[in-house]
Amino acid sequence: MSEEAPNYGKYYIKKQIKMKNTLIYTLTILSIFLFSFTKGGYEAAMESTLKQMHKAETQIDRQAVANKFERIGAAEKNKWLPYYYAAYCYIIMTTVEEDLTKWDSYLDTADGMLEKSTKFKKADRVEILALKGFSTMMRISVDPATRGQEYSMKSASFLQQASLLDDQNPRVNLLMAQMLYGTAQFFGSGTSEACQKFSEAKKIFEKEEAQGRGILPAWGKPQVESMLAKCSSSTK
Repeated sequence: MSEEAPNYGKYYIKKQIKMKNTLIYTLTILSIFLFSFTKGGYEAAMESTLKQMHKAETQIDRQAVANKFERIGAAEKNKWLPYYYAAYCYIIMTTVEEDLTKWDSYLDTADGMLEKSTKFKKADRVEILALKGFSTMMRISVDPATRGQEYSMKSASFLQQASLLDDQNPRVNLLMAQMLYGTAQFFGSGTSEACQKFSEAKKIFEKEEAQGRGILPAWGKPQVESMLAKCSSSTK
């Protein structure tokens, strides 16, 4: 009895079906990914990532959130906010990082994200300038003795530009107050002017909060409240 010849036709059909199923699966995953960033999907993706950002407790968490914002930005092509928030994540990473030698790397990445954000036509220049001021301000703490004058002037310049465009932006007012407070502490002078500025910033935050911001920048109110508590305790 002769050996039965292998059924190559049957094997070929099975292989084609498998390839077809793989292709369908790949296209389905790709369509889900692309749909998540279409109109409506983009806002949902941003809202979800913002919630993760607010809940982040470790540097690994913050890095993951920053990466996610970058992916949203890469998918959207015409949105400034994802790169803005990625920059914000990197700046916040410096505020909780004890190893000062890592700060410049975080801030360099943040500045790179802000440069990407700036290129979009609808980018909010005030918010970006404020965050540039924040990033530059954080570089001072790496070595205040050698960096204080240079970076405080650069930070003040960014914040002044932002203030000229919108002097009622609460984050600009918060950071300008923070700059005044830090300068007063460095020179051992009074902080009353800075504390007054924090008080003004809080009122602007409250107005902004009442209006609602959606996915637009709204950070800063807890920070201003924390600084006002310091101001209160220092006057007792």
